Amino acid sequence: MSKLTRYISTVVVLVMMLFVGVESLSAQYHKERKLVREGNSNFEKNNFNTSFNRYNEALEHDATNYEALYNRANAYHHLRRTNPQDSTLTAETTFRHYEAIAADSLLSKGQRAEVLRNLGESLFSEEKYEAALNAFRESLLLNPDDKETKYDYVLTKRIVDQKHQQPQQSDNQQNQNNDQQQNQDNKNDNQQNEGDNNQEQQPENQEQNPEEQPQQPENEKGEDEQNEGEQNEGEQNEGEQPQPKELNPDQERMLNAIQAEEDKTQEKLKEGEKALIIPGKKNW
Repeated sequence: MSKLTRYISTVVVLVMMLFVGVESLSAQYHKERKLVREGNSNFEKNNFNTSFNRYNEALEHDATNYEALYNRANAYHHLRRTNPQDSTLTAETTFRHYEAIAADSLLSKGQRAEVLRNLGESLFSEEKYEAALNAFRESLLLNPDDKETKYDYVLTKRIVDQKHQQPQQSDNQQNQNNDQQQNQDNKNDNQQNEGDNNQEQQPENQEQNPEEQPQQPENEKGEDEQNEGEQNEGEQNEGEQPQPKELNPDQERMLNAIQAEEDKTQEKLKEGEKALIIPGKKNW
């Protein structure tokens, strides 16, 4: 066999091997894409367990597939939320799924922002507000124009600030209660001392001969009773509760705004409605 023949044979073998390799990679890619599409379809039907398994199968062909990793984390989150009785499904596993994706240095800023936002949503649903606030903040640093993440950040920050204020308000209330109790104790002591002094200063003849005390004339007695009645009436008027003042329009708008925010907070805690999966887009 001549050198030219051997050369031609080698080239043919290499071309065939390359063709087989490309064909194999193409088949693998198509199978991976098929599994991801099946996962998406089952997710849309709320079949979270099946969708989670399909994403896992897709990752066996390509462990770096962002769509499969991202949607698998979302599927696990919803799978756990819809099966709270299953102790094998934990919130910590949900967090690890998102954190592992966010740690990938090959992600774009937009992709990492999406992952951090969903991590924040997951933390929020578990009432881990401090950690959720940090996740939303990091997401906004990567994508500051995301309005929904801005809303999540503002809402979560308000909850965190309220929780920080509660211990201080509790301490202030306790101090106020202690001061009121001390003032009441001092008042009782003063009243008791005054009563003791009055008893000591009464004339001896009044204690020994109460019958010799001059009787009050009838007309003076009537006036005293009338004065006493007027005094009692004044005390009743003072004890009546004041009528609440009506709110002005600005105060009403402020209260309505606060109530609206509280309603939105409760909706977030209940997780609200979920959207369909769109690869590369937010799907919560």
